[in-house]
Amino acid sequence: MPEELETEEQILEAAKRVFQEQGFSGARMQEIADEAGINKSMLHYYFRSKDKLFQKVFQESVRQFFPVIFKVLNSDLALVPKIEKLVETYYDMFRQQPHLPRFVIHEMNQHPDRFKEFVEGMGVEVPEKFVKQIEAEIEAGEMKSIQPQEFIINTIGLCVFPVLAQPMIKTVFQMNEEQYHQFLEARKKELPKFILNAVKK
Repeated sequence: MPEELETEEQILEAAKRVFQEQGFSGARMQEIADEAGINKSMLHYYFRSKDKLFQKVFQESVRQFFPVIFKVLNSDLALVPKIEKLVETYYDMFRQQPHLPRFVIHEMNQHPDRFKEFVEGMGVEVPEKFVKQIEAEIEAGEMKSIQPQEFIINTIGLCVFPVLAQPMIKTVFQMNEEQYHQFLEARKKELPKFILNAVKK
């Protein structure tokens, strides 16, 4: 059993790399088998179809993209360290899986019903604790009046866009790969200040 679980995990990691780089349409089962270091028959033994394997990978990717962030938002941290942790968590995730945001956004637009089903199945909701935290900051006169969902969308958008627009940013600002990663590291430190200054009263 441990060996079977290890092989299944090996397949899922390989499939994640291939699907995130090429999407559902571009990925081939033979390529996933090669990436996992197994033969195609064994791949079909664990996952009978490309669609079943994709659904598993997509579900895991959505679980990384949203609930991890909402866990930070629902933590007991004060607002400033919470936003710092949120930005840090996103950029660390993107550093490890640079194709993740493009993959999730593309596939949720291609298959919105499947995306909705996955998210509802995970019970993803805007964290109530964070909503109350924002409301308390506004009431105390520390923050401009803003809807919590606007705050979350603005923050996620500022984090995600430089990753989605990587080719454009590298071209326009004439960055190589190393310079681009240095840019993201610097942004990870500066972005929380920008976000908080924008809503500070």
